[in-house]
Amino acid sequence: MPPAAASSDPKIIVVGPPANGIGGMASVVGQILDIDFAGYYRIEPLPNTQARNARESLGCRIVRHIRQMRRLHAAIRRTKAPIVHLHTCSGFSFYRSMVDMLIAGRLGCRVILHIHGAKFDDFHAGEPTWRRRLIGWSLTRADRVVALSTRWRDKLREMAPDARLVVIENAVDLPPVTPKPQPNGPCRFVLLARMDEWKGIDDLLDACAHLHHDGCAVRVSLAGPPGTAGDAGALDKKIRSRNLEHLVRYVGEVRGEAKANLLVAADAYVQPSHHEGMPIALLEALAYGLPVVATRVGAVTEVITDQRQGLLVPPRRPDLLARAMRQIATDARRRVVMSKAARTLVSERFSLARFRRDLISLYDSLAASSSHTAAIAQRSCDNRQSQAVPAL
Repeated sequence: MPPAAASSDPKIIVVGPPANGIGGMASVVGQILDIDFAGYYRIEPLPNTQARNARESLGCRIVRHIRQMRRLHAAIRRTKAPIVHLHTCSGFSFYRSMVDMLIAGRLGCRVILHIHGAKFDDFHAGEPTWRRRLIGWSLTRADRVVALSTRWRDKLREMAPDARLVVIENAVDLPPVTPKPQPNGPCRFVLLARMDEWKGIDDLLDACAHLHHDGCAVRVSLAGPPGTAGDAGALDKKIRSRNLEHLVRYVGEVRGEAKANLLVAADAYVQPSHHEGMPIALLEALAYGLPVVATRVGAVTEVITDQRQGLLVPPRRPDLLARAMRQIATDARRRVVMSKAARTLVSERFSLARFRRDLISLYDSLAASSSHTAAIAQRSCDNRQSQAVPAL
């Protein structure tokens, strides 16, 4: 966490999942909490409450959020924060954030809605007319709406033409990676994701069956918590039914050093999703210099340039996924070139330093306290005159 700032520094209340939670939204919240804003702003986290079990009723959700609303109200009163930064996605999460937005606005705060989630457009399209209007009204009511990419910005604009939209792409740390010799054995692919059906888990297994039939030497590690595609037992059964016991393994959820070790040991990354926002796991794989085989969904096409950092294929096409994986697996020289391009991309575009600058610019645009106007103007001038930023 950053060092405590002076009490006069503007405070930002960040509302979202706990930073140690699972998923891209939790990762982004954690990154914001870890950034040293050097006295520009002081971040006050307010984690959302979590369901005690997966079968929580709607009534329990509502009661739980009423308690959360009271905590938000108390936090705003206590900190006198001028800005509330809400991280949200589809379904109940969005409507919960909508209520939080109204509370913060009534208390005089400026509100940021940071839209995550791979299926927000499907969520919007699937709602009845009056709810679609409510979603559009909410997006327009926010002082700023953060989209993860230009494509997602355009989709949100279709829902709410008058919304004040800004693009802040996700970011990741760039770890020190020593180039590794190309192995003589099978090409090792990895996928980091919750084992949900929409992540294309079954498509990937079918693609591996194609590769096995063709005699292509690959190994695939599936890493992530259980989901709708199955738990350890169900996934092992799917793997055995395709005779892939020696090619595919499910390693469960990995974090920290275990995740880093898995990425270091891999030769390539595969992501066969049916939907995506801007997946943190994909950016992490690029940061470790892994060539990527991914589907053309969400913001993936804005991250990966086909044939440069990896190969892109249509979703729900295991045959084409297998063909792309084969091309990567059988061409070690190509992997080396793509690996360098992947690291360069993260360094130049998806760094945490850039993410920090984007957040400061966003907060500066909303900071309403006149006592901070001069400092904000000076920082903006400094940022234009120099690319250097304090260390993260």
